[in-house]
Amino acid sequence: MVKIQFYSLLRMLLKQEKLELPPCENENIERLLQRLQQQITIPFIHKLLNEKGEMFPGTIIMINRRNIHHLEKLETRVHDGDVIALFPPGAGG
Repeated sequence: MVKIQFYSLLRMLLKQEKLELPPCENENIERLLQRLQQQITIPFIHKLLNEKGEMFPGTIIMINRRNIHHLEKLETRVHDGDVIALFPPGAGG
């Protein structure tokens, strides 16, 4: 299983902390997010990605505690047993 954890305003929007999905062969973060949106009736991807499918500045997506910005970004492969953490951009100052 792939474990997805929601943080910050995303957790409040979805009213859940985590979700598990079975792994798919050759899946990357981008495809996982699309599949996850199909499972969740509340729209949430627009909180992480812009209309071009690019991550908003400040969005943090981690796979096994490693920021995907330091890996292959949205093309980072997802495997069985991975833990994905989703942090939407924060606001304030």
